[in-house]
Amino acid sequence: MSMIELALNDVACSGCIGKIKRKIQRTYGIEKVKILSGSGKIRIIFNENIIQSEEINRNLYKLTLRTFD
Repeated sequence: MSMIELALNDVACSGCIGKIKRKIQRTYGIEKVKILSGSGKIRIIFNENIIQSEEINRNLYKLTLRTFD
């Protein structure tokens, strides 16, 4: 298992952050997602044999954009 922390600076609302968390958790290969309150970051634990951190980062960026559409 690997872990990454990514910034969610553009996401201000806790409801939006919760929506992003729920959607990213459904991604194959992602084991656990935790919002780091107060830091504006999200911690993702994933199986690097299934998904790479670059793909997670791209998916998170797309989810952030869709949340505000």
